[in-house]
Amino acid sequence: MIDLRALHSELRGRHGPQGWWWPGEDPFEIAVGAMLVQRCRWEQAAAAISALRSEGMLVPAALAAADEETVRALVRPAGFPRTKPHRLQALSRWWAEHAAAAGTLGDMSLRTELLGIEGVGDETADAIILYCYARPAFLCDEYARRVLRDRGAVVPAGYRAFRRTIAPALDSAGFDVDELAELHGLIVEEGKLRAR
Repeated sequence: MIDLRALHSELRGRHGPQGWWWPGEDPFEIAVGAMLVQRCRWEQAAAAISALRSEGMLVPAALAAADEETVRALVRPAGFPRTKPHRLQALSRWWAEHAAAAGTLGDMSLRTELLGIEGVGDETADAIILYCYARPAFLCDEYARRVLRDRGAVVPAGYRAFRRTIAPALDSAGFDVDELAELHGLIVEEGKLRAR
C-alpha cells in the first residue's frame, strides 16, 4: 500500500503549496469546468468557460434555458460539439433544481445523484464532490495512475477498481478536504512533468 502522506510531502516539496488549485470560484462554474475538460486540455475548456461567461451563461437557469445551438457555438473550443452542449444543459438543469438540496445528502447519495446526470461519470462526479461540495474524494484520473504507478503502486484498470484499491491508503492517510484538493493539484503538476 502506497503511503499517500509521504507522496503528498514529496510532491509538495517539489512543486510547492498549491493553494486553491481548481480554476474558478463559483461552484457551478467549477462543475461546468469539470464537465468541459473531459477529453480535452484545460486551455480549451477555459476558452469555452470564458465564452459562456461573456454571454451570461454561467448561471444554471440561463444555461439550461439557452438554445442548444447557441451553447454549441460557445463551447466548441472544448470539443465534442454534438454531446457536450446537451450534457452541459443537463448538468445546468440539475444544478438549478437540485444542487442546493443535494448538499444535504450523505457522500455516497450525493455521488449517486451526480452519476445520474447525463455526461457525469466517476471522475467528474468526484471532482464536483471535492471542489464544489467540499467533501472528501480522490480523483483516480490518468495523472494519479501515472504518478502512483511510477512509485510502484498497483493500479488496476478501470476507475472504480482503482478507487477501491486506493481506498485503504486514503483511509490510512486521513486527509481532510483541503489536503485532498491540494494532493490532486500536486498529482496533476507531477503528472504533467512526467508526460513531457
